[in-house]
Amino acid sequence: MNTQREQTTADRPAGSVVLWWDLGVAMMLAVLVLMAQFLVHDPSPLWAGDTQVAARRGLLLAPLAGFAVLYCVVGRTALRRAILDEAVGAPGTVFRWLLLVAIGWAVFTEPMFALLQALAYPMVWTLVARYRDAVLWSAGVAVTVGASMFAGIAVVSPGAGLLSAMFSGPLSFVFAVVMGTWITRIFAQGERYRELAERLRASQAEVAELSQEAGASAERERLSRELHDTLTQTLAGLVMLSEQADRALAAGDTARARDRLARVDSAAREAVGEARALVATTQPLGDGGLEAAISRVVGRLRADTGLDVECELEPVQLDRERQVVLLRAAQEGLANARRHAHASRVLVRLEAQPGGGALLRVDDDGVGPPGAAASAGEEGLAEAQRFQAARGSATAGFGLSGLADRVRGVGGAVAFGESPLGGARLEVRIDAGAEAQHGEQGAARPGAQNEVPPGAQNEARPGMQGAARPGAQDEVPPGAQNEARPGAQGEARRGMQGEAQPGVQGAAQQRGGAS
Repeated sequence: MNTQREQTTADRPAGSVVLWWDLGVAMMLAVLVLMAQFLVHDPSPLWAGDTQVAARRGLLLAPLAGFAVLYCVVGRTALRRAILDEAVGAPGTVFRWLLLVAIGWAVFTEPMFALLQALAYPMVWTLVARYRDAVLWSAGVAVTVGASMFAGIAVVSPGAGLLSAMFSGPLSFVFAVVMGTWITRIFAQGERYRELAERLRASQAEVAELSQEAGASAERERLSRELHDTLTQTLAGLVMLSEQADRALAAGDTARARDRLARVDSAAREAVGEARALVATTQPLGDGGLEAAISRVVGRLRADTGLDVECELEPVQLDRERQVVLLRAAQEGLANARRHAHASRVLVRLEAQPGGGALLRVDDDGVGPPGAAASAGEEGLAEAQRFQAARGSATAGFGLSGLADRVRGVGGAVAFGESPLGGARLEVRIDAGAEAQHGEQGAARPGAQNEVPPGAQNEARPGMQGAARPGAQDEVPPGAQNEARPGAQGEARRGMQGEAQPGVQGAAQQRGGAS
């Protein structure tokens, strides 16, 4: 409990710990020595009035010298240990008993030397740890002073000696106990406050450490999602495009090979931009806001896959973070439509809701997960994750679950069900009251999905993954369709540190079905 105070005090030089005691003892002894120079002519001691002045001066100074020697030899060590909250041990016990002897000797020699009580009582309360023992030792000092005063004065006047002893002893004892009790309680209260302050500091340090760990964990989660939505999908698209170029060269179709190589160059440049965006962590929407970003995503998907993708986009009034969440939802919906549903037609619809909310729907005409019609909403989302996992997509579940976490983080909702086009529908809704809900939840998804630089153009994830146009597999000899898949998948996985590339796996499934 006293570790910090002990460490602070222990680091100081030994003399500085008892410096104030040294000054107090020196000043008191100096005053008493000066008084003795006048009292020797009174005459004093009373019981040696017939002796020579020099002898009386020696008798007066002797107890003061004894007190000074006792303090220097034993007292300083005992007091220092007590101040450091160390065990006082034998030096403390010896000093207390000899202190009674020294005070008794001094008061017997000259009653005015009872002023030494101003040092004796504080020393007793410092050296004794228990309150009851301090009171008992204070009583011992009072009795010693009273008895010595009576003995010293009774030689001349027994009545005056008794009166002085009865007045001085009890009065000084009461004063010492009252002051000692008051100071002890103040000290105890200070110790409680200090202990509370130390516990508060420890709690604050623990909170800071936990906050740092939580922040690091949140940042890792954010980077995982950003990598999934950006570089992972783009690199998977590069693998697909390079394989298509290789097959085109093998088939002698140089025009198609050049087209695929041009797309590889474009995708590689975009991957560089995405990497820089992740480092800089600023705006991922680019110029034109959410509607333009979704349009760019769709345009790249059309160019890479030949899918028929329609857009119906209305301007929405949302803050940047929520716009980024909708952009990621559109990317995930388009990627799932191409990878898992094998769709030929996709409809992306963004609608503004009354009061400032937004509704995003991604519909396709492909193969929806079983039970999507019967289990829409959150149950449909879970069913979609199981369906995608069953089809061999290692990161599909992460993509949908990560998307659901992002949307919930801004107070929105995700639903998955049957589409009017015959396939599946991914629906993301952010209501007008989502901002207040987001504030209450404090859902720091880690708040940073929207922190990638303008121009990073990382919106085109779905488009970059898939150079696997439906029907394109039929243009290539069957024997060439699966030749590069295992190596390509493993390479992409190693490049992304264990994240299996969704686009690569989906394309492999398509070619496998075609063959």
